[in-house]
Amino acid sequence: MKKVSIFTLGCKLNQYESQGMAERLNDQFLVAFNNEEADVYIINSCTVTAEAERKLRQLYRRLKKKSPGSLFVVVGCYSETSPNELKQLGFDLVMGVKQKRNIKEALLNLLGSNGSVHYHKAEYFRVSSSPEGRTRAYIGIEDGCLNRCTYCRIRLARGIRIESKPPELVVDEFTRLINAGFKEIVLTGINIGYYGYDRRTSLTELLSTLISIDGEWRIRLSSLDPRLINDELVELITSNPDRVAQHLHLSLQSGSDRVLSLMRRGYTRAKYISVVDAFRRVNPRFAFTTDVIVGFPGETEEDFKDTLEFVREVGFLKVHIFRFSPRPGTEAADMEGQLPGNVKKNRATILKKVAEESSKRYLMKHIGLESKVLIERKESGYSLGYDEYFIHHKISGIFPQDFVTVRTHEILESEAFSSAELHCKSVAI
Repeated sequence: MKKVSIFTLGCKLNQYESQGMAERLNDQFLVAFNNEEADVYIINSCTVTAEAERKLRQLYRRLKKKSPGSLFVVVGCYSETSPNELKQLGFDLVMGVKQKRNIKEALLNLLGSNGSVHYHKAEYFRVSSSPEGRTRAYIGIEDGCLNRCTYCRIRLARGIRIESKPPELVVDEFTRLINAGFKEIVLTGINIGYYGYDRRTSLTELLSTLISIDGEWRIRLSSLDPRLINDELVELITSNPDRVAQHLHLSLQSGSDRVLSLMRRGYTRAKYISVVDAFRRVNPRFAFTTDVIVGFPGETEEDFKDTLEFVREVGFLKVHIFRFSPRPGTEAADMEGQLPGNVKKNRATILKKVAEESSKRYLMKHIGLESKVLIERKESGYSLGYDEYFIHHKISGIFPQDFVTVRTHEILESEAFSSAELHCKSVAI
């Protein structure tokens, strides 16, 4: 059997779809993730930033130099938006986003012919395992986005039509993963707040069905749009803390109303903070992580100060910081007021420090309090994992890969990839 190695760049939905491709291939091929020795390499691409595209080109050249006789396939968002560029780079087969579902037929044709592939509408991915081990698995529930953010290239790749996986398929996939022993299921998509728009249902209705399934497990939601969170969703999440993680990745992008308008995000600071307050009125410990873009075209020093102030006000657990990257085909790429790289780099450095201070203040509120940690790995006499607030814990003692109730004693800081990584030191109770 031919050896296939899958490399994944980008979001959780890409990770899920890579697992889906692996499971479709494993009856005909020996499939592995990130193996540098293979007959066929599949790179699942991302186009959200120029850096993501650079990493793909770098990865391709390194693998090609090491295995010049192997076949190279690229799938995903970068290949959807720039197929000719990737063909010229040297890939043997370039496949778009939806064509991932035809990966087995594509590889069989590529190996047995001149590479011509006739695609058909294949069924949804449904997985039975996870590339992350035996504790956490992903389910892709939605694709596409109706938003028109001026900086975003993903909608050009993924499309503006919402495609929701049928609820009965989600329930079946979810149940199979729980029965296989997975304890945390992450529901993911391009914009999962739009789940059900095409099926006369909603994310809230889907969650209401899932939380009734037997077993000890929890759901974690991937990134949500503040505009798509209503009172019913807030109530369902906060009233089921043992079933739904008390943490949301709530997309921000800027703390300046003026910049949010330029980005066409469709909400204001006031709307965003009203969502945060709705959750924290019920559970003051509720955790938020977010994304922020610095150096958007026309962003002034005052706009940037608004972002710093807002990050302090919300008290995020973690802020993912991106320097603005002009993406081909987007409105923002042609906007006036493009900022130089040194300004963007300086603002990212300043925001990083403010975000770390925000994280410390948030974590301090958990000292002396209990939480439920899902143990994922062991290290030098400690067990490590994440709790319902997405806080990383280092727990004295060795415990099985299951839920453990702990009490936080102190906040630890360790250096990881040149930035401070914060976590809690806790004891089981």
